[in-house]
Amino acid sequence: MQGDTWSGVSVVVPVYNGARLVDRLVQEVAASLNGEPYELLLIEDGSHDSSWDAIVTAASLRPDLKGFRLSRNFGQQIAVSAGIAKARGKYVIVMDCDLQNPASAIPEILNSLRAGNEMVYTVSKTRNNTRDALTSQLFWFVLTRIFKASVVKHQLMMKGMTSRMARIYDSYPEATRTVAGIVGDIGCKHAVIEVENARRGEGKSNYGFFKRFDLMIEMIISIAVAPLKILIYAGLAGLIATLMASVYFLAAALFHSAPSGVTVILLAVFLFGSLLTLILGIVGVYLANIYAEVRRRPLFLIAEETPSHG
Repeated sequence: MQGDTWSGVSVVVPVYNGARLVDRLVQEVAASLNGEPYELLLIEDGSHDSSWDAIVTAASLRPDLKGFRLSRNFGQQIAVSAGIAKARGKYVIVMDCDLQNPASAIPEILNSLRAGNEMVYTVSKTRNNTRDALTSQLFWFVLTRIFKASVVKHQLMMKGMTSRMARIYDSYPEATRTVAGIVGDIGCKHAVIEVENARRGEGKSNYGFFKRFDLMIEMIISIAVAPLKILIYAGLAGLIATLMASVYFLAAALFHSAPSGVTVILLAVFLFGSLLTLILGIVGVYLANIYAEVRRRPLFLIAEETPSHG
């Protein structure tokens, strides 16, 4: 976040293979911010089409538009971070360039920020097709129910934040980052707005099943240690069950007949498998703690303080 903050609104949009959408995006953002001082920051993320040429052309016609071309494709999460770092506004709005995030929701986001919220999430359950809807449901179920990640479910990339939140976001130094993971880690007074996520008019989503799965893994690594705890619990449960079964078969061997060789082999496999799972879980927790230290996230964040009497 740049130091020369001004009273306007910064709209940050990562652009990847969106040459045909740039003009319409610029028009819709301008219409939604009618009368508001604003800057539109388009971050070109190593596209394979003529996105940068479209941005340059649009910027030559509109002084409120600034384009930034990344040296290669860094991915959506990094591109958004680059835009937030360049934003100067009192309020920062982040949205996708594919026009599925409705620019018409910007005024409502701004009203919520001005009402005292430091972060405003937008959510929607509308997806392009049944496949996207199912993978999205699976994504949020695994992330929030199984791995207990503390994030707003069904959130879109579109969100708003105050300049204070943007500065804090920009202070997170980690290279492996997700927008949702960092803003969720910060913690602040926030609001959730439900919007009608528009269906894609042309092209196809850059977030297919595998890319969404990759994002989920990055978010889990970024904000949750639940998978490691699941390993520990699973290993411990398997170990206890195996020991109980071993005691049962040992008693049966003493008073009745010896267990078969297959049974003994299975018990040995389960015993060592459970021990290995338990050890991996414990080692994983140590590695997670080391990872947390290496990332150097802020030790604490002060939400507000009493005014000085001096």
